[in-house]
Amino acid sequence: MSEARRERKVVTVLFADLVGFTSRSEQLDPEDVEAILRPYHERLRSELERWGGTVEKFIGDAVMALFGAPVTREDDPERAVRAALAIRDWIAEEGELQVRIAINTGEALVNLDARPESGEGMAAGDVVNTAARLQSAAPVNGILVGETTFRATTETIECRDQAPVEAKGKEAPIPVWEVVQARARFGVDLAPAEQTPLVGREREVEQVVGALARVRQQRATELLTIVGVPGIGKSRLVGELFRSIEEGGELTYWRQGRSLPYGQGVSYWALAEMVKAQAGILETDSDDEAGAKLEQTVAQLIDEDAEWVLSRLRPLVGQTSATPGAQEETFAAWGRFLEALAEHRPLVLVFEDIQWADDGLLDFIGHLADWVRDVPLLIVCTARLELLERRPAWGGGKVNAATVALAPLSDEQTAKLMSALGAETEGGLLERCGGNPLYAEQFARMLGERGEADGALPETVQGIIAARLDSLTPQEKTLLQDAAVIGKVFWLGALGATEQQLHVLRQKEFVQRARRGSVEGEVEYSFKHVLVRDVAYGQIPRADRSRKHLRAADWIESLGRPEDHAEMVAYHYVNALELARAAGQDDEALAERTVRALREAGERALTLNALAQAASYYRQALALSPEDAELLLQYGRVLYLQDAQGEAELAQARTGLLAADKRETAADATLMLADIAWQQGRRDDMEAYLDEARSLVADLPASRAQAAVLNEVARYEMLAGRIDSALERGLEALALAKELGLDDLCARALNTVGVSRGDMGDSAAFADMEATIELATRLNLVSELLRAWNNLTAVHILHGNLEKTRAGEAETIRLARHYGQYGFVRFIEGGAAFANRYHAGEWDDSYARADKTITDIEQGVRVYQAGAAYGFRGLMRLARGDDQGAESDAELSIEHVRPLRDAQALNPDLAMAAFLFSSVGNTQRAGETVTEALESMRPLRHLGFAVMEAPLLMWAALDLGREAELVEVLEREEFKSPWLRASLAVAARDFREAADICGAMGTRPLEAFSRLRAAGALAAEGRRAEAGEQLLPALEFYRGVGATRYVREGEALLATSA
Repeated sequence: MSEARRERKVVTVLFADLVGFTSRSEQLDPEDVEAILRPYHERLRSELERWGGTVEKFIGDAVMALFGAPVTREDDPERAVRAALAIRDWIAEEGELQVRIAINTGEALVNLDARPESGEGMAAGDVVNTAARLQSAAPVNGILVGETTFRATTETIECRDQAPVEAKGKEAPIPVWEVVQARARFGVDLAPAEQTPLVGREREVEQVVGALARVRQQRATELLTIVGVPGIGKSRLVGELFRSIEEGGELTYWRQGRSLPYGQGVSYWALAEMVKAQAGILETDSDDEAGAKLEQTVAQLIDEDAEWVLSRLRPLVGQTSATPGAQEETFAAWGRFLEALAEHRPLVLVFEDIQWADDGLLDFIGHLADWVRDVPLLIVCTARLELLERRPAWGGGKVNAATVALAPLSDEQTAKLMSALGAETEGGLLERCGGNPLYAEQFARMLGERGEADGALPETVQGIIAARLDSLTPQEKTLLQDAAVIGKVFWLGALGATEQQLHVLRQKEFVQRARRGSVEGEVEYSFKHVLVRDVAYGQIPRADRSRKHLRAADWIESLGRPEDHAEMVAYHYVNALELARAAGQDDEALAERTVRALREAGERALTLNALAQAASYYRQALALSPEDAELLLQYGRVLYLQDAQGEAELAQARTGLLAADKRETAADATLMLADIAWQQGRRDDMEAYLDEARSLVADLPASRAQAAVLNEVARYEMLAGRIDSALERGLEALALAKELGLDDLCARALNTVGVSRGDMGDSAAFADMEATIELATRLNLVSELLRAWNNLTAVHILHGNLEKTRAGEAETIRLARHYGQYGFVRFIEGGAAFANRYHAGEWDDSYARADKTITDIEQGVRVYQAGAAYGFRGLMRLARGDDQGAESDAELSIEHVRPLRDAQALNPDLAMAAFLFSSVGNTQRAGETVTEALESMRPLRHLGFAVMEAPLLMWAALDLGREAELVEVLEREEFKSPWLRASLAVAARDFREAADICGAMGTRPLEAFSRLRAAGALAAEGRRAEAGEQLLPALEFYRGVGATRYVREGEALLATSA
């Protein structure tokens, strides 16, 4: 015989032993002992093998199993603990036996050829002996784990500290921990205990289970929406998916959250439940406890960007983020967190009842399905048909989305279900059921409670439920109605009830007990079906309902962490007030409490970027307190953030704040008014608002408001081309922000200072921009980080380095996409991207990008670089022989840029337009445009970005004989940028010098045009060889970009100079 194969392997050993069974068996007949042990052995073997273990041996009532032999899995310790939990929970449910279990992980010598079924041992080593010792020390119906097992499972298994075990033969006590439970998979972790048989849903079960199998196999994301009327079986189908995971033995993350039926829903509540469940956060945890748990969870999952992700997750658990970001950025961070979970193991996210979800959550689910890739993620949503009324195109257009529409059961299936429930299908029952399983189930329960049908059959499932409620005692019914006011999920403490009082309702299948609760020290329940809750709630008289809502609000407030629960509290106060008034009770104190609750709910929604929700809360609060200036300010802020609206509200708020002598807050409102005016092209109004904001804080002590005002003044001065003033104000803002320790405002000020220095030609600008990038990265100031990269890129192009400009553009777009700032991506692609490609000679790409931007503009999208889009397209149209299109684009460019009155945008666009008019022979419009450009540039002490595209303006001025006027303006500028030097070379008719300067910058169209003009001048002087040297590279470029106008001109010149 060949020698047995042996291998040293790290294994996890599980020992389980019945408590006191040896002494008990002495009193039993051997057949009785066997009758007890056989099902015990069968169940243990089933659970152990389901989780991937190998049963090495049964010795009487003890069992030893190995995980990691003969085949090793990276999660063997967790599999062993989950198997132990399944055994423990089964023993507890049966109630006949008691067990002690221990698990230990370590190195063993494994006999790979062993046949455990024949009694051959598989593993030997200290790890086995230690596991046996720990088992004897385990508490009754408890599980002890050794240190290695504990550390391998700390992320997924909750344990509590235990005293070290003194074990025979061990020199030192053995560190151990007692297993409490697997960390929650649900926001509300309800044990799925379905007793109703599943009938007629085999195809749908196959569909949802198959989706999970695909996700696992393909490492892909799928969105699956289960749609149907109430009671049709949506939750049951989700339960079957969960059951398939439990029975399949492949470890899978399961996170489940529900949307609350509170108007348009509490902002992102279902997602918040999932995050809190993953982090093990309870509703009763303090802010510090919740923060610590969340920080630990993120640290375990994410290395890069951990602080950024953490800052965006904090509002979901009721904590204010120091650096709130835009919605797109927030979605990207949340998606990164969930992606990290799915990278660890397959992830199922179940969003229940999304017909009640807020719009933000629906948008996030769509974002998740679109953007998370290459990880096994199944997104399951359940919804009533109302979802498709709100979002008719839900899931449409996504190749990874599917909808499972649950149809009514057939009469045959319904009859089968009724029969299984013990009810006969007589008379019109099948017709009444309408194929709704919940109707059938509730009818069967009613029969079981009453013994027979009483009178006519109710028309609807709601009628059936109402009939069942009527069979309860008054005390039981009141208790159920109290619970209905809390919601689908409720707690004994909120009801002031005992478990004994809930026992009858649980027996009658109205409610079910949670496996574990989200409120420490509280027993948690939920309604078996939300329709039961709805019917019970609807039966409460209005005055009573108002009082019950008040009591619910008081209890939720008592939990602490008011920021996290603000929207739920507001819901209860609003309902309490409305119902009280409807019942003829006018309570001024209640109205005041409701306004406070709505204000806090608005603040929570605003922190989460749930702007529509926030606006709704503030609007409701203002209906109760219309003169509250602080409320008006917050409402105006939300409208401003939504779409740069809210001018009337902010102006009214400013008036009220000034009347209350709240000048700093009034200055905040005024800055938003200034930005609205700027975005609408109302420069005079913007400057008036800025002057007012400065005056409001001028004589106040140093404050954040002062630093913020100085920052904005500096930024707008920079945009207007008043560089000296921008630098001065920016340095003031920087000094004040440093004095006050306001790092975020330091970054903003340093950004403006860097650009201003760059405009002046100061090379220190690059160090300023790099410092801004470092500071913004450290502080997770994503918007400021992107602004800094964009500005650094712009300074590079002003200084004539198009190569670094392109690299900076690529990095800016990469970062914007990484952080979910797709609006900033559009900003770059709708401006710098087509300009840079034009100058690089990538005209087809540039033209397509400019054309797309123009399409957006013509559809009403506001684009800051609209004038540039028309200008660059016009240049390419001109070069390709479309004079009419080029002239039209020149007019449109001026039309779009003129209202901005920003030198950095206006002057380059005027330069392009003047060149286009001059080239098509419209000397009048060319002259008018040159005049407008000169008038814009003359007041500027530093030209900065106003010199961008200045060579084009000089070519137009040269054609008109007005080059001296432009030279006078340009020569005043101290910073002789390559753009300026090329322009002066054109004015001096040194076209070869102009071409060389443009070529060194990397702007190939300006180089080619200058060489074409140089060739013409040289040919006219009879210097044909030199003309050819200039002409050939120009023609090569123009032929490559399809510039037929200049190709014809160049070839004609070539013929005459040949």
